[in-house]
Amino acid sequence: MAEAKVYGYRWVILALAFLVHCGLQVAILITMGMGSLMMGPDVGLSVTEFSMISTMPYLTGFLFGIVGGAWADRKSIRVVMISGLSVAVVGGLMRTVSMSFPILLLASFLLGFALAALNANSAKLFRLWFPGKWTSIAMGIYILGATAGGGAIAMKVGPMLTDPHTGFMIGAGCAIACLVLWIFLGRTYPGGENGGEAAEPMTKYLGVVLKNKYVWIISFVMFCAFGASIVENNFLTAGLVEYTGDPGVAGSVSAANMIAVGVGGVVMPILLGNVKKLKPVFFVAALLMAVTDVLIFWLPFGAITWAMVILQGFFMGVILPMGKTLPALIPGVRPEHLGAVGGIQSSFQNLGAWILPAYIIAPVATSVAGGTPLSLMIGGGIAVALAGVFILFLPSDTGTVVKLEEGKVSE
Repeated sequence: MAEAKVYGYRWVILALAFLVHCGLQVAILITMGMGSLMMGPDVGLSVTEFSMISTMPYLTGFLFGIVGGAWADRKSIRVVMISGLSVAVVGGLMRTVSMSFPILLLASFLLGFALAALNANSAKLFRLWFPGKWTSIAMGIYILGATAGGGAIAMKVGPMLTDPHTGFMIGAGCAIACLVLWIFLGRTYPGGENGGEAAEPMTKYLGVVLKNKYVWIISFVMFCAFGASIVENNFLTAGLVEYTGDPGVAGSVSAANMIAVGVGGVVMPILLGNVKKLKPVFFVAALLMAVTDVLIFWLPFGAITWAMVILQGFFMGVILPMGKTLPALIPGVRPEHLGAVGGIQSSFQNLGAWILPAYIIAPVATSVAGGTPLSLMIGGGIAVALAGVFILFLPSDTGTVVKLEEGKVSE
């Protein structure tokens, strides 16, 4: 196995990715946090229009994830990130000048370019700067920025605002800050990002990885897993309000869930350094998350509900960083193709986030059981269980860490 160089600047890169992920989540999810304001008489949005605005960034990720990953393979992650963040700033500013539905929809679409670029290249970014067992650990910290960081802030701040324009100003400020941070702190990996090979045409990058069956397997894994996580994001808090009749209690339980996701995402990758095979860990975590999804609203509300919500968040925290690290773990993927693989996986991840909750699970749950919280979470449980099934099609010796030896730190 080749020795991989590591550099002291990697900690700046990790902090940068964490902060940008957090800032982008605030900018995107602030609309969900201030949902009642967005649908109020001053804006005049229907529930459907509000849902379209909230989920539009995931459509952007689906459409441009592959392009963003392949482009980074040919150019650099820094170029793609600055480009994506620049487009996102335009979208963020558009939301501050108009409250009409068409403008808000287009603005949300543009806002999604930055997150599409970041998600498509996160596996490659951490595979380069944090080789070996640190790849999954760095990915867990990165996801913490979205859950216990940006997600928690957006959901907490949104309902406290007095008007949507203030929320959009916050979102635009976050997008601008993220762009400035990447311009000044973003750095291309010193050892080269394409494995030392000459740049190939983008079509050749894609042609190589699209023939790898494992690329499609990990893409379907994240299609199901991320769709399940968005079901939880969209319906858990509202379901708890209906279940308990107390928005304060519901918010506290949901906050505990987000903290548990962060804990699972950081702690579990550290423990996985002593585990040789990924498949059984992922499979068991997916099934346990599916079970807790159902038990949250199956059992009477009380201490057991808190326990199930926290466990569900922990298992989600196990699954997401492992799933996002898969492009760097599957066989037959060369370093210069990691961006393309990550882009394909990111596109399917965003497709799952866009389609599964709003267009499959919610309509079916409404038709079969009136859209009760239990029926919605059963749908999420089925989705994450399918992710566990898909993972079984990877090679039996798929490891939990990148198969490289860590070299000495170079400043």
